[in-house]
Amino acid sequence: MAEEDQDQKTEEPTGKRLDEAREHGQLPVSKEMTSLAQFLGILIVVAWLAPPMAKKLTGFLTVFLASPHALHLDDQALQTLILNTLLQTALATCLIFIVLLAAAVLGVMLQTGLFFALELITPDLTRLSPLNGLRRMFSVNALVELGKSFGKMVVIGLMVFTILWPVINKIPNLTGLPLLSFLSVLHKEAIHLIIMLLLVFAAIAIADLVYQRFQYIKNLRMTKAEVKDEYRQQEGDPLIKQRLRQIRLEKARKRMMAQVPKADVIVTNPSHYAIAMQYDNRKMTAPLVIAKGIDQVALRIRDVGLEYKIPIISNPPLARTLYDTVEIDKEIPTQHYRAVAEIISFVYKLKKKKM
Repeated sequence: MAEEDQDQKTEEPTGKRLDEAREHGQLPVSKEMTSLAQFLGILIVVAWLAPPMAKKLTGFLTVFLASPHALHLDDQALQTLILNTLLQTALATCLIFIVLLAAAVLGVMLQTGLFFALELITPDLTRLSPLNGLRRMFSVNALVELGKSFGKMVVIGLMVFTILWPVINKIPNLTGLPLLSFLSVLHKEAIHLIIMLLLVFAAIAIADLVYQRFQYIKNLRMTKAEVKDEYRQQEGDPLIKQRLRQIRLEKARKRMMAQVPKADVIVTNPSHYAIAMQYDNRKMTAPLVIAKGIDQVALRIRDVGLEYKIPIISNPPLARTLYDTVEIDKEIPTQHYRAVAEIISFVYKLKKKKM
């Protein structure tokens, strides 16, 4: 059943689905990318921080070897010496732990950005279920993670062996060197090892990040029904929206038809188009279109015109042009003044003859 549901999820997750997953703390996080950031922190520590830290601690601890007879070992002096030693050691090494902690946090934040999800720290009793634990242990994701871990151990092991084996062979030749020179050689080899491991971790991390993002999108895919339901929730039911649009159009049409009796003339085509115009030379600079329509609406405009004895003039080109270019309650444009003026003049002559 689960496989059938997964097969039906063919649609890419919507923005709303992705936002909801982020709010619940579901984000594509690669552990290998975090490990890469930590190794970068280790490189910074070994290459730049460790030497001055070691020099500082060496200078402080030399007194224990060079001048042990000068130390006072009574109760008060011994307590002070121990506290001072611990303090100096902490000060010399605290920056190292800060860098490693910052690298771990940065490795996650670079993938997820700055966010906080309360659900991640809320106790979940279902995690205590042995059955759920077994399902997680033998799930496809768990097997993939196990395979990645095993492959990573093999690759890193081979890399470390390849780099350290020549160093191990050179150690007998280094025994005659002064201590500082010996430590300098080891320091260079350690940096070389960490850089090579960084390159390996970078390749693994990039591949894992691509896989995690692919798996993340795949797990959030939606069925066509889910996409439609979400659209309805955000935009409203299309049937309801269509019905509301019809109601608005009907109300607008009724308001328009209520204005037809005020028209001075109706221009037709002769039955498919109808344009009702009003003109008062004391208030208007040009005739005003107060109603227009095609087919059934045009017939209704004509019927109202006949009922109220409004002059109806057949002029197909003008009727089509006014319908396409002039909105309701807008004056006609200047390019149509001449044609409309002739019609208005004709209507005024008709009114004078009736009077």
